[in-house]
Amino acid sequence: MMQLIDRLNHARHKISSLGSLTLVVLVFTLAQSIKAPVEMVAQEALELTTALIEPLLQPPPKPPAVQQPRTDTKPQAIPLATAQQPVAQTEAVKEMPASEIPRASVTPPANAMPVVPTQEAPKQVQQPPVNVNIENNYIASVRAILNANKRYPTGREASLQRPSGKVKLWFVLARNGSLQEAGIDESSNSIILDNAALLTVRRTTYTPWPEGSWPSQSQHKFTVTLDFVPLN
Repeated sequence: MMQLIDRLNHARHKISSLGSLTLVVLVFTLAQSIKAPVEMVAQEALELTTALIEPLLQPPPKPPAVQQPRTDTKPQAIPLATAQQPVAQTEAVKEMPASEIPRASVTPPANAMPVVPTQEAPKQVQQPPVNVNIENNYIASVRAILNANKRYPTGREASLQRPSGKVKLWFVLARNGSLQEAGIDESSNSIILDNAALLTVRRTTYTPWPEGSWPSQSQHKFTVTLDFVPLN
């Protein structure tokens, strides 16, 4: 009985050892089968990471160099003979007297008309018509007669007030010099002076109009200004 139990235990140990060995072999085989895809995935991830990081680690490209314009260009050398030729000509002109310098002569074409200097016609001063001068002279004589006949008013009021001022009058004369009518155009603000001015115009004798004056009129209106100043 004891031997049977020992044999069973021994067989059980063998079966356990065999099962354990089989399990180890199975695990090892499974691990080998999984290891290859994992390594491939890890390698691909490493290559992708390297491809992404590598451009960032490279230094930035340098900008293209700008070419500066050359400033060290030297002026071209002028041949000595060419450079000295204008100077020699200038010196020759300076040494030549002004009277001997040739002047360019311009020969007019054969069919050219001779140029005649134009002379401005003398400006004629327009003389006023004869009748205007006669009329102006007559008006001046009439005003001179009125100023000569002007008298400062006398009387008690004039002596007390002693007014002064100018009176502008108008009057109409016929061709024979007779007075037709008269009136005051601008008053002196003094009745005494206004009356004295009207009296001067009415008591004056006028000469007839000269020949040729106001040919189309039988009467003409005149104006005169009389200035009255009190006597000392």
